[in-house]
Amino acid sequence: MPWHNLPVPPAHDAGPREPRRLQVVLFSGGRGSSALTRQLIASPAVHLTLAINGYDDGASTGEVRRFLGDSLGPSDFRKNASTVAAALGTCPPALIDLLDLRFPVGYAAPEALSAMRFVGGDLHSRPSEAFGGDLARIVGAIEYSSRARLGARLLRFGDEVTKSGRGFNFSDCSVGNLVFAGGFLLTGRHFNRAVDDYCALVGLPAGLIENVTDGTNAWLVALDDEGRLLATEEAIVDVARPNRIREIYLVDRQLTAAERVLAGTSGAGADALLAERAAVLPINPRLVPKIAAADLIIYAPGTQHSSLFPSYLTTGLAEAIAGNLTALKVLVTNIQTDAEISGSNAVDLVKRAAYYLTNKGRARLPTPFLITHSLINDPNHADATTPYVPLGPTEAIEDPRLVRIGNFEDGLSGRHDAARILGPFIGSFGAPAPRMQVAVLLHDASSTNKIAQTLLEMVRGGVAGVPVDVTVFHPGPEALDPGLAARLPFGLRHLPLGIRSFADAARSAGFDYVLLFESSGMYRGEEIVPLLSHLSNGRLDAVWGSRRLSVRDIDESYRFRYERKAVAGTISRIGSHVLSLACLALYGRFVTDTLSGVRAVRAADVLDRQVDLTRRDVNHVLLAALLRRKAEILEVPVRFFPLSPDRVTRTTALDGLRDLGILIAHRLSAAPASSPAPGYAPDAPTPLRSAK
Repeated sequence: MPWHNLPVPPAHDAGPREPRRLQVVLFSGGRGSSALTRQLIASPAVHLTLAINGYDDGASTGEVRRFLGDSLGPSDFRKNASTVAAALGTCPPALIDLLDLRFPVGYAAPEALSAMRFVGGDLHSRPSEAFGGDLARIVGAIEYSSRARLGARLLRFGDEVTKSGRGFNFSDCSVGNLVFAGGFLLTGRHFNRAVDDYCALVGLPAGLIENVTDGTNAWLVALDDEGRLLATEEAIVDVARPNRIREIYLVDRQLTAAERVLAGTSGAGADALLAERAAVLPINPRLVPKIAAADLIIYAPGTQHSSLFPSYLTTGLAEAIAGNLTALKVLVTNIQTDAEISGSNAVDLVKRAAYYLTNKGRARLPTPFLITHSLINDPNHADATTPYVPLGPTEAIEDPRLVRIGNFEDGLSGRHDAARILGPFIGSFGAPAPRMQVAVLLHDASSTNKIAQTLLEMVRGGVAGVPVDVTVFHPGPEALDPGLAARLPFGLRHLPLGIRSFADAARSAGFDYVLLFESSGMYRGEEIVPLLSHLSNGRLDAVWGSRRLSVRDIDESYRFRYERKAVAGTISRIGSHVLSLACLALYGRFVTDTLSGVRAVRAADVLDRQVDLTRRDVNHVLLAALLRRKAEILEVPVRFFPLSPDRVTRTTALDGLRDLGILIAHRLSAAPASSPAPGYAPDAPTPLRSAK
């Protein structure tokens, strides 16, 4: 079968693919991170998971927990569900209004139970006039099916209150917390299932909001810097009493009155008591794979000691985060102070987050595995009326690469500017960077066989796996068989008019780099592949192959070439070093092998109309231009095989002097760095060769 009839394997899978969504895990409190949540949830390119804890025990949440006895607090889950559902429009606004509605202060149990039955559709139950008007208006805007689902949960909780005989204080109680409590009972008293159940009521998918633990009940307590016990989460966040928190603890049950007295008066003994009562809180198993797959993990701002730091104490959480080696892990510190971080600065918050993430320093996990970036707000303005969190001793930060200091405030609102915070991190995961387009020019090949050998060596060297798009150009009287050329994992173009036609052919194709490769047989085509791999991010201006970095090859080359000409060999060795030293003396950069035949340079330099690729000394024209503008040049070792002087053109002493003159002339010239040296006049065209 002729070559051109064989099936051609595709170089790339060009089929349409659904763009991968950015996986984000946000450790959140109640409403402190709502700006970040809304920014993330609004982007169709982001798949968000909110990770929250349930240690809130204030107001109606505390009353629900007291009554149920074995449940975490629903409040922060309710608040986040309302934020996300409103942002996405997954349910009618009236439904969120109802869930966020609170019974009046002092509302009696019979009236509350009647109102709950009314929501469930019992038209004979009418709430009191003072509250009933608002409730009736909101309920009237909710479709029957949604109202029935809410009603079923409220009735289940109401039945529990009635049948248990235990009192429940409905004063200032959130309707949503009662709905959640009813769902908790309907799901068999399984807290994490109740989270999914509540989210479904507002149209959110299971897993968008996750409890950070497996649902095990626990209570948050703390000691302040004077050793006083703060026996509840509510006491920790008490705005009437600013606290300097020394340590937080998660205990397996509420402390008894005797334990509270002991913990509050025994000094160091309090630590032992609270450690003895410590709860074991395994990580939510559904959260583990989400953390492992995350591209971005965010530790949100908010009430740190009550809402955020407790999450970090979850067993297995730090190990899961540290195990994701590729994610960006961003800690956003508070802009303004609050009761529980009184006297703390931003650096303190960063250190405390790391402290709790490492299980109070007991886990030997380096901070960069847990936090890759800390965002510290610097308002850049003085406002004595606004309690901004001070920066703190930023000079004490061990590694400045972990910290970003800037104005992250939305105007003077005291709230975070979500776009300013998230933009750089989301942007870094945006559409994949365009692949670099590289033209490879094979020169000095005396036959089609040598071109073919180079092409095969490129394939065997793994060129198909390098994330750049390659087109190979080769001069010569013959083109490769079209069937064979089509099977190569890169484009191949013949230059029947020789190297002079390359620049014109390449300029219109939009190449980013040109790789010049001597295909005489002295270099293997495999050497092209590592050079291409260094071009993939587009940062370097040139990648220069160096024979001198392959010490054994250069020594063998000199022995082969100058076996009977010791003087000529010595002159050649000295001359190549002189050119390298000239680069150092003139431009401040030592180039080990200025005469290399394997080099990749930005296309703008190589295809400059004043650069003549047919000249023997083009290497030094390009080097002078690059060095003069302090370009980024990477030298990599290349192997080569010396050929007989009868088969390749060698660099003479006179050639070396001309190369030295080019380096000097470019250094002294006032012309643009990409221009040839003054007085440069190309000789009659000769085949492009790297000097030997």
